[in-house]
Amino acid sequence: MPAPSHGFIDDVARARGLVVTRRGAHTARLQPAGEPPAWYCDLSEGIPDGENNPASFVRWVCPALRTVPPAGSPTLDVHRPGPHSDLRRIAAWFGRLAGRSSSPAAEERYAYTDPHGILDAGLRHRVEHWPDAVHGDGIVRPAELWSIQVTREGLVVTSVSWWGSAPALDHQLALAMDVADRLTALGAPHPP
Repeated sequence: MPAPSHGFIDDVARARGLVVTRRGAHTARLQPAGEPPAWYCDLSEGIPDGENNPASFVRWVCPALRTVPPAGSPTLDVHRPGPHSDLRRIAAWFGRLAGRSSSPAAEERYAYTDPHGILDAGLRHRVEHWPDAVHGDGIVRPAELWSIQVTREGLVVTSVSWWGSAPALDHQLALAMDVADRLTALGAPHPP
């Protein structure tokens, strides 16, 4: 089996002027040059190790936007509700073949908590519609956002189950930076 190609990471890093740090054969970190970086993006290919089959993920974090939310509504939370495993997707596909209703609209695939109106129609469209990505088995399918959350760690934007796609990685970086800019303009709380 040939070694995996991670050239898409280098392509995006070059185009955006980012620094790439390799953390093994299947993980990397992207970040702007300078100390401390304004944000970082960890990529993990999710290589099967026998009994486990971890999903690939890309996780973008902006530590400056960390918050300790008061009791009640979070500053921003977008996530996929319920189980979203490959097995569930296969079952839904068989259901559609059997004549059952099609999958829910994109708007129903995400639960939004956005009390400050950070995500306008344009950003929601970008959350719900990603460019095609190449999966490890060669099948082209869209990348998927898993969540956008403001946490004690910072603004965290995570996607799962895709790998090898410069357009999908660039999409995630641009989406995350735009959400961070809007939160900053809102005056999102962060530590002193």
